[in-house]
Parts: sequence; structure tokens; C-alpha cells
Amino acid sequence: MRKTFAVLLLVVIWNSTGPADILAQSDRFLGAWTLVEWTNVRDGETFYPYGEEPIGQIVYTESGRMTAVLMPSPVPGEPPSQFVGYWGGFSVQSEVGTVTHHVEGSHSSRMRRTDQVRYFQFEGSDRLVLSPGGDSELTWARVR
Repeated sequence: MRKTFAVLLLVVIWNSTGPADILAQSDRFLGAWTLVEWTNVRDGETFYPYGEEPIGQIVYTESGRMTAVLMPSPVPGEPPSQFVGYWGGFSVQSEVGTVTHHVEGSHSSRMRRTDQVRYFQFEGSDRLVLSPGGDSELTWARVR
């Protein structure tokens, strides 16, 4: 009887707090986002790793998949000089404010089979800021 009560109590606590909140937070990621800005700030100075008009898109799906592609704004008639692209699964750790990209494939062999942790912050429903930590931030706008 005590064991049954303990299990029921855990189920009630589980269903009334964490998972619903975590699911709701995960749902906020779903959809396509376009890259607005990528900045690094060092010694009070802002740098733009891919220029002031980078292009890119990140997509999160209901099935727990994601893909990201980023590059500098292309020069007409020339291939991009730099490029970041990767895909895999994702999970949200809302209690610590991070989303983890579980990279399965990438433009870079060093990135494959790694977990890329990003701190996140939503600014309203249409703006998402991701940061790997430190001085780098990527700002995304929801594609409507």
C-alpha cells in the first residue's frame, strides 16, 4: 500500500509540474527561424563573424529533429567563403535555460556526434536568442 501511494504521489507531482512546463517550453522552439544577427562582443566591441547581414535558418520539428544552416551574405557570382550546416535531434532543458542540439551530421567532422549546448532566451513569440556561452549570440526571427 505504501509503495502504491508513493508511486501515485510521484506520478501526480510529475504530471503537475515539470513535464508540462518543459513540453510547453519545447513547443516554443517548433517551426522555422531565420538568422537576423550573429554577434561576438569582446572588450566592449561588437564583431560580426559572418558580416552584418548573415543568412541562415534553423528548424525545429515536433518529432524532435533540427537542422541549421548559416553563412555570410553571398557575393553575387561567388560561392560562400564560409558555411556552417548541421542536423540531428534536439532536447530542451528549460530548468537551466538550454537547448541541446544532438549533432548527427555536419559540414565539419569535428562537430559530428557531439552535443552542442545553447543558452536560449525568447523575446516575445517571434524572436529567439541562442548563445553557446561566452561572448557569442545568434538572434533568430520566426518565419511566418
